[in-house]
Amino acid sequence: MAVGWLEGIDTSMEFRPADALGMSCGTVTLDLPRGRVLLIWNKQLRIHQLPKGRRNIDEPMLSAALRETYEETGIHVTPLRLNIATRATLPADEQSLNGRQEKNPDITDGRPSTEFIGACLYPDPQSETESLKTVFYYAATADSTINPHTGTQEAWEKLEARWVSIAEVAGTLYFQGEIAAVRKAVDDVKKTGYAIGGIGS
Repeated sequence: MAVGWLEGIDTSMEFRPADALGMSCGTVTLDLPRGRVLLIWNKQLRIHQLPKGRRNIDEPMLSAALRETYEETGIHVTPLRLNIATRATLPADEQSLNGRQEKNPDITDGRPSTEFIGACLYPDPQSETESLKTVFYYAATADSTINPHTGTQEAWEKLEARWVSIAEVAGTLYFQGEIAAVRKAVDDVKKTGYAIGGIGS
């Protein structure tokens, strides 16, 4: 019989095999001085999206986000270290207070990191078999005045890199989840103390 904190916990934990889960990684890339966000124009779907794509086998998630952003846009981006509220735990050597080991809190905040800022979850509309897709987004930065490299996309991709102002994002991006991802990145950037294109810290 369950005791203590286990009492009353729902036991209907759901399992999905790896082939029924899609994992993609992407970035919210900001040109901080100019207050701009890097998007892609999908010529086939005729919508604006954030750059993202499937992770390769054994590839670290952040590496996948940076690689996919470069492949889809031709722009090399750099991860931003931000004060991101996360459920990732602190390293063991940072968990002590006054020399005494402390229980890690549910949420770690106030420590700069390159953790993902959040994720979008949805049934994958492009999969021929049932798949729940999760897209992990990371904050990054780049210079919007630099010309993109060419020839970085897959042969079937018809994408165009576009920079828009932060103020234009809500009226430009197609998916509400991606609009929320940009807002979260901007909030974390300001919380960390960076100025963005004259809108303050």
